[in-house]
Amino acid sequence: MQINIRDLMDNIEDSSVELEDANVVSSERIKELTKMKINELGAAPKRSAKKKIVTVLVAVAVVSALGVSAYAALAGGLGGLTFGKSSWSPSIEEDIKYSLPDRENISTVGYADSAEYKATAEWIAFDDSYDRDSKIVDAFEAECRRTGVDPFAEKYGDYLIYSQEMADKVDEITAKYNLKLHKNITDCDEKVLREKCGDVFSDGITGGGYMYEDGTFQLDCTYKNCEFQIRRCMKGYFDTTFLNVGDIGKFEQWTYVTKEGYTVSCGLRSDGYGLITIDLEDCFISINILPWDSDLNEAVHTKAEIEELVDQMNFSKF
Repeated sequence: MQINIRDLMDNIEDSSVELEDANVVSSERIKELTKMKINELGAAPKRSAKKKIVTVLVAVAVVSALGVSAYAALAGGLGGLTFGKSSWSPSIEEDIKYSLPDRENISTVGYADSAEYKATAEWIAFDDSYDRDSKIVDAFEAECRRTGVDPFAEKYGDYLIYSQEMADKVDEITAKYNLKLHKNITDCDEKVLREKCGDVFSDGITGGGYMYEDGTFQLDCTYKNCEFQIRRCMKGYFDTTFLNVGDIGKFEQWTYVTKEGYTVSCGLRSDGYGLITIDLEDCFISINILPWDSDLNEAVHTKAEIEELVDQMNFSKF
């Protein structure tokens, strides 16, 4: 059996991890990818293909109480999005061949008081402890290879579901929080986005990725020397994504008012990695700005560049 990397769902950006240049993963990689949830984002048009960057996610425990007063002082910001810190499992460290630092994971679906956040937190707490020895996914792989049928594809095709227990958990969570499932994923770029949503970006932004029928989308984008990923999660839908930011404490955080009058939360790390989040009426938007340019050379971005990028977004169209 082969699984398209995109079908394993996008989650966390970790620029230090690379994957072979391929659109599919062989059966030998299924177990590893299932537990790590690796997803290669859609390549942006006119983007350098020197190497592929993948996103890496490992589920973490449910958010604990925030004990850092600086976080509480933020009106929104990253503190209100965190799922807490967690270490990578020893098996993953061994597989990647070096020890990875602790990571802090934040929501891409909304703040901690939202139904979407609570649903994601509940799912990742379940997923973190599920099938630790990979016996269930191994059996699923073997059965799919034997029959050529994925019994969960029709309803849960846009989620990483490989057992009835997982499917039942999704149903339980979505019923509890009154959320719908994503479906009908299609390719998307800035032109498609403009056709469906209007002028959400300035003309200087190009990008490619995917969109669900409900309007949730994720794009890999370029603006000048800035490479970034933007995700819009529509409210009312169950989404299992979250973002690894390393350590929130290493970000300088501030708010910025756009030319349209929208207040956004911004964060910038000393290595040039930036974050932008905004909670709108119908959706939650997260933008992670990568510390390299389109040729994958180091690019240490500034606060002014972060704010310039913010002003290329027409949030009234989102």
